[in-house]
Amino acid sequence: MIPSRSLCVFILASLLLLPFAICYAGDEVSSIPYLLQWGIYEMSLETGEISPLYLSPEKLLGVHLNGAGDTFVFSQGFGGNEYEHEEICALGVDGEGFTRLTENGYLDTYPLWSPDDDRILFLSWPGETLDIYAMDADGSNRGLLYDSGFHDSDIDWTGEKIAFTRNSQIWIMNEDGSNATQVTDPPRAGEWGNAVLPFGDYDPRISPDGDVIVFERMVDDSSVHGNYDLYSVNVDGSGEDALTETGWTQGLAAWSPSGERIAYIVSAMGSEGAYDIHIMDRDGGNKVDLTSEILPTGFLAHGVTFADESKIIFIGEWWGWGVLETTISCETNVDTITIGEALTVSGGLQPSVPEASISLTYTGPDDAPEVETITTGGRGAYTHSFEPDEVGFWRVQASWEGDLGHDPSTSVERIFVVEQAAEEPSGGGGIPGFPVETVVLGLTTGLVLIILSKRR
Repeated sequence: MIPSRSLCVFILASLLLLPFAICYAGDEVSSIPYLLQWGIYEMSLETGEISPLYLSPEKLLGVHLNGAGDTFVFSQGFGGNEYEHEEICALGVDGEGFTRLTENGYLDTYPLWSPDDDRILFLSWPGETLDIYAMDADGSNRGLLYDSGFHDSDIDWTGEKIAFTRNSQIWIMNEDGSNATQVTDPPRAGEWGNAVLPFGDYDPRISPDGDVIVFERMVDDSSVHGNYDLYSVNVDGSGEDALTETGWTQGLAAWSPSGERIAYIVSAMGSEGAYDIHIMDRDGGNKVDLTSEILPTGFLAHGVTFADESKIIFIGEWWGWGVLETTISCETNVDTITIGEALTVSGGLQPSVPEASISLTYTGPDDAPEVETITTGGRGAYTHSFEPDEVGFWRVQASWEGDLGHDPSTSVERIFVVEQAAEEPSGGGGIPGFPVETVVLGLTTGLVLIILSKRR
């Protein structure tokens, strides 16, 4: 039995959906660096600017920011992508203070801060089923909080209540694990069809006021990864309402701190992979696709949470990641210049790498190199002006040392010639190449001939 929709979306569905995504970093302008496969990113809802908070070569899941807004928890793979390699970690939003909180030979995942930031709720699979555990913020005092005897998953903690998925239904219980109560009763719950999960409801999220739960429901299994719509329901099970009616593969919702907006992931539209972040009002109105126009090709958003009303934090993955072979070009605007003039050198990196440090090595007739360091622009291009100080043959070569996601690259050399400036003609003027006396004599002779012709 598959433990949770969250785990399934990222593991099983990814194998089915991601071949539809193009698999390399292209020329799009983006603040997302192609360095490591996985990362935690912050995005401004006002400008769309995206910046990395943490990068990892191994899988990341379930990012959640504490109430103080200074530390987030997440799960990370260590030594592999199988379930048993996932462990709980914590990190400051400034990128400092990385701490691994669990270390064992079984699955620990999906961490959440308690409302008072003192404890961490998470899912663990040490035995036959996936169960709900809790521990102190430093990883101590780990203990089982709830075990229904079935797989319990998709947890959320707001106020004094914890919502979770059990038997493909939404349940809610007290924060101490008592009084577990069923909230939803979806049609065909637990029934297996053609999708990677059974029909049912998954991923409950309690609103900040504690009154409403938003979740996703499988409404169709025409796609092997499952077709879901987002729903809302009161915590007592009343007032169930559909927020979307597209049947896309979508879910993993997150409430804004005010409770007025809901962000969520659309991982597919029918058979077309997407992995974009969408946002809507709490009643399902004003739906907006936040990322499909700004995320680079092959970059996928897997989960989202709010940092505040103006920023979201999400997990991103470069699908098909590998260290890319790069090429660098180097051109000069002319082949020959005069001493005292400036030469323009230009080129770029492919695939484009913004803000890369390019070394331009100029070597003159004395074979003494002069190295200039410049930075590429948003599309990986560069331009540099150089004024040689010696007549003769020169050469220039561009190179880049590479980074975690790109191989080093060195261009071929470009040759240019620096000539001495032409000397000014002597004699105080005249036509170049002719003495002044010759010019004057010529003009006088011409004038005499014109006068004689007129007299005739």
